[in-house]
Amino acid sequence: MNSGWLNRVFLATTLGVFVATAPACAQDTPAPKPVSEEELQKQQKQAEETAWKALSAELEGARALNPQGTVLIQLQQKRVLLKTKVVCPDCILEMVLVPEGNREHETILSIRSQAFVIHAALLGIGLEPGKPAAFSPEFVAPSGPIIQIEAVWQDASGQVRRRPLKEWVRFNTQRYHSQAMPAPPTGVTLPHGNLRWDRFNNEILWFGPMTEAERDDLLSLSDDAVYQQAIRRFHKAGLSRPLTADFVFAGSSIYKDEETGQEFYEAEGGHLICTSNFPDALLDLREESSAADGAQSYEGWTERIPPENTPVLLILSEGRKEKTASAPEKPMPSEKSDSTTDSQR
Repeated sequence: MNSGWLNRVFLATTLGVFVATAPACAQDTPAPKPVSEEELQKQQKQAEETAWKALSAELEGARALNPQGTVLIQLQQKRVLLKTKVVCPDCILEMVLVPEGNREHETILSIRSQAFVIHAALLGIGLEPGKPAAFSPEFVAPSGPIIQIEAVWQDASGQVRRRPLKEWVRFNTQRYHSQAMPAPPTGVTLPHGNLRWDRFNNEILWFGPMTEAERDDLLSLSDDAVYQQAIRRFHKAGLSRPLTADFVFAGSSIYKDEETGQEFYEAEGGHLICTSNFPDALLDLREESSAADGAQSYEGWTERIPPENTPVLLILSEGRKEKTASAPEKPMPSEKSDSTTDSQR
């Protein structure tokens, strides 16, 4: 028999089998279809509905004050409930709550609501606002009733969690620390790791947190007393320290247009719950806290904050009452020392 003919038959048969089976192989492992933006929004909405259903016990007896249903009041319990979501778990903070779409890179949470609705809700549970911070001729801390704020959310395992909102805020660790010296410490070659020498200002510089291992390594390089003290201070200043100051219902202010006579509630500009002082803040910290670029006092405590887009219920109620007016809260001595010796660059 002609072997060439057999080869042609074998080749034809093999190709026929390959062609016949190739589509079946392709069907076994289909390429994943890209998810449309519409589908993603649908999935997110379903996830939000599931999360809010898990928190329904907290909403029992609550009355919505706005069409979006995001600001609610429980008159009997004297609580204001805010339906928010996480927008930035790792930001340097000026606020912890803003209106949706407004400066979401400087806050942890956002809410789909106007500011005046939240103000009205606080009035509805019997609270009277104090005054926002004043800055001239000298700083005067915001005043008003202390507001206790609790965050409630459903975690990835389906468990309902609740923590004071303060626990999501810590002192800013992303900052420069410096120590003036006549010359680099003897025996230390700089840069060393993250430690730098600023030859223009004659100072050693460190940015951000310092681990214990980094501290011990740097301390081993020189016995210079000023250098040793600076390294220990840099390490201490970079540790996570929680927010301790109280939020108060400052109440923002009303601006009246002199030409039209129209009045505006100034907190509509976005300053709902603030960690930096603003003259139009609805709620603010009862302490001096800068909003200057690079000098913000606080950041999100990322490890404690749920992921972006997580629905979070904020529960606002009156905090402890004080019999007499007290002086504004001041940093602890160690904090004050850090702020006076550490540069903001």
